Amino acid sequence: MAVYEGMFILDPAKFTRDPGAAAQQIADLITQHGGTVLAARLWDERKLAYPIKGHKKGIYWLTYFTVPGGNLIAFDRQCEITDEILRKLILKIDDRIADAMVQHALAGDAAPRRVAAPTAASAAIAATPAAAE
Repeated sequence: MAVYEGMFILDPAKFTRDPGAAAQQIADLITQHGGTVLAARLWDERKLAYPIKGHKKGIYWLTYFTVPGGNLIAFDRQCEITDEILRKLILKIDDRIADAMVQHALAGDAAPRRVAAPTAASAAIAATPAAAE
């Protein structure tokens, strides 16, 4: 069965009232359509680029799951009519990287963050006498 990544933007008011119920609703939708949840976690709360259904902020919920291909259309439609889900994006994950992506999602924020190497421009600015003062 194929692995899918779902990014759901949830209603922040309903999520803050009961975070467990909002997250459980997505898992229930997946299981109702014959799928299994591999990993699910809160990704972030962000200001939206434009208002969606009157909301200026959204809760981003990341989920990796499997579902039979024939049931994906019905699952997609059910997400469209669920009030707690403002927007969603569902992508099929390449089988070669599916395990690594699921493990990364399960690790969450425990994974160390990579710091970008300094660029030549930032090194030149740091080397100037004004930057030393």
